[in-house]
Amino acid sequence: MEEILSEGKLSEVAGVIGIPYSKPFLKLETLHLFDLAKLKSMYWDALPFPCLKLLHLHGCRELKKLPLNSDSAKGNRLSIEGSKDWWAAIEWENEATRNAFLPSFKSVCA
Repeated sequence: MEEILSEGKLSEVAGVIGIPYSKPFLKLETLHLFDLAKLKSMYWDALPFPCLKLLHLHGCRELKKLPLNSDSAKGNRLSIEGSKDWWAAIEWENEATRNAFLPSFKSVCA
């Protein structure tokens, strides 16, 4: 699996069930991703995750960008768990976004 949700697939599903697709994951609270060695993308754009409390990633070394916008870091309610090496390789939109999520990161064994 290289991508969790593509723009094309999301618009297709949204059309079938009759809902707008601009902001998926609004009620997502916890996301665990394990041993997805080929995963490169969760979503093609930065999104608000107003309810997300835990994002735990293990064995997702190809995932270099997180689909989080800076609103997801407000209040430090989000915990991002992963290896130090993975975290160091994350590509951020800018330094301010990286700094906003830095307090959210918790290193776990690789």
